[in-house]
Amino acid sequence: MAPSRPDLWGSEATVTIRFGLCCVFALTILLLAGCGAGGAARPGAAVAATPTPELARDFTLTTLDGAPATLSDYRGQWVILNFWATWCPPCVEEMPYLNQLAAERDLVVLGVNFNEDRERVAEFVAENEIDFPILLAPDDITLLFYGVRGLPRTFVIAPDGTLAHTAIGALRPAEFSAWLDAQGL
Repeated sequence: MAPSRPDLWGSEATVTIRFGLCCVFALTILLLAGCGAGGAARPGAAVAATPTPELARDFTLTTLDGAPATLSDYRGQWVILNFWATWCPPCVEEMPYLNQLAAERDLVVLGVNFNEDRERVAEFVAENEIDFPILLAPDDITLLFYGVRGLPRTFVIAPDGTLAHTAIGALRPAEFSAWLDAQGL
């Protein structure tokens, strides 16, 4: 009788289970690799095109003056939607640039303050001579939809209501202005 070789793989059921586990492991690695590709922090925000047109989530917030403002009321116009706070240094640094865009370009700038006290925001707006509308107290669903996990976060909404571009972090005025120029704004 010939010596038997050890069965390295085990029974057919064991082979099937091992194969299934290998497939699950490989799929998990691929998913994790795909999810982590864009998560690295950057010192400044590059303007990135949204791959497929996605409608901007409509919302109604109160302005600093106490009036309601609804995003869809601006349909038909280009809108820059900027989430910011007075305690955020990059937000404060880009306010003069956003103010300039509101004054010189054919678009609307809306600043959405990140849940600060109305009086503090009013003081900041007056001190910095901000002329564009400031909206207050965004709800959690709006923050979640727009992915506001860090500040500043800026969106460009096209006249048809779709998200045209996003910027995570501080705007880079030269790049952002070049993109606006390319859109004829």
